[in-house]
Amino acid sequence: MYNVCVRENRINRVKKQLVAAAGLIGITLLAWLLRESLTVANFAMIYILFVLIVAIRLGTFAAMSTALISFLCINFFLTRPYYTFIIADSRDVIEIVIFIVVAALSGQLGARERRLAEEAQQRAYEQEILYRLTGSMNQATDAATVNDSLTHVLREDLRARQAYILPGQREAPQADNTVHFLLLQAGDQIYGTLCAAFDTTLTAQQVRLLRTCATQAAMALQRIDLAEQARASRQYEEADRLKTAILRAVSHDLRTPITIIKTSASNLRTFADRLSASEQRELSETVETEADHLDKLIGNLLDLSRLQAGALTLNRELNSLEEVAGDVAARIWQMTGRERIRIHFPEDMPLTRFDYGLILQALSNLVDNAIRYEPEETQIELVGCADEEHLQLKIINHGETVTADDREHLMEPFYRGKDGHIGLGLPIAKGIIEAHRGSLWLEDTPGSGATFVLALPLDNKEPVPYEA
Repeated sequence: MYNVCVRENRINRVKKQLVAAAGLIGITLLAWLLRESLTVANFAMIYILFVLIVAIRLGTFAAMSTALISFLCINFFLTRPYYTFIIADSRDVIEIVIFIVVAALSGQLGARERRLAEEAQQRAYEQEILYRLTGSMNQATDAATVNDSLTHVLREDLRARQAYILPGQREAPQADNTVHFLLLQAGDQIYGTLCAAFDTTLTAQQVRLLRTCATQAAMALQRIDLAEQARASRQYEEADRLKTAILRAVSHDLRTPITIIKTSASNLRTFADRLSASEQRELSETVETEADHLDKLIGNLLDLSRLQAGALTLNRELNSLEEVAGDVAARIWQMTGRERIRIHFPEDMPLTRFDYGLILQALSNLVDNAIRYEPEETQIELVGCADEEHLQLKIINHGETVTADDREHLMEPFYRGKDGHIGLGLPIAKGIIEAHRGSLWLEDTPGSGATFVLALPLDNKEPVPYEA
């Protein structure tokens, strides 16, 4: 862009010089026709005005050249004796000297104003380039984006033949008039070297702009580096917190079933000849129950670790939430031998895309949590509904209303409720749902109880009604 502007400026300058020459000829011709009617002072005022215009349009050198040529024209064509450079009247000499001084001053002032205007225009152009570059740099989240933004500006606006960043280069090679190497340094950290090659030699203004662009790129790389360090620090802190929480769980929730299993197995071995068949069966069932509890707890710990490590893989397919609810209800019936769940879904409930196994696990965790606090005489309700953007499934419990303190921490990993157990099911359900770009929140059940609302995005432009 810079080189294009330079070429255009040169062409425009030649055009303006031709126009100025034609104007000077025209003024001289007009003055020659009127030389018997006007005085030298009148001609001088016209030429001074023309010199001022030339100074503003073309600069100091053109203005001084015009003033000199104007002086020669006045002397040769407009003062007696005509067509010689001899001045017969002393008054004409004074007027011509004054003309030369005033023309020179006018040319200097006009050229100064032109230079200031050009500098202001140049600064505005540079600020526009830097504004666009800074905007793209602020949105960059990795070094590749910074590289693309910087090289785009250099190639499009500075017309660089080649532009790229050498990430491992910490020393700038020797440059020449058309190839520039600039260290991308922010503070004490060097992020590489910018290499930019041009077809022509850069002006001082272009070099200054090139260095400013390199500085902006270095600052963007520093910001990205600091963000990566902060992210790594947060991950380390989260991993440390998770490790501490797991150790706390091992010390209590894992040790308890292990102790029960060990005690029951020891009693079976030690007192086998003194225990009745029913007592032996009861101890065996205790071992099996606690082993299942231990297996579920370890599975939840592994699932939570996968979620927090971002290692969860979704197999999205077109599925029915009502079918998931039916599978959960069937599992609860097999476990309890009772119909603890009522399901309400509209007939035109659309399908959506989700990982069936993971959503089944999330809903199972939510229902298990709800049953823990559901009175024996009532049932958990699973109510489905849909709008234009989301599907919702409400898990309605009629037990105790969740307190404000529990509500604040209920979905945090390893939070211990009033029953003393660590909470893993709800955080796992929340993580699975959020991995589907959905959401999970808690509402109060009218009367008493808690209602969890599971919302999934409707990933189906033409919903297909599910037919039971």
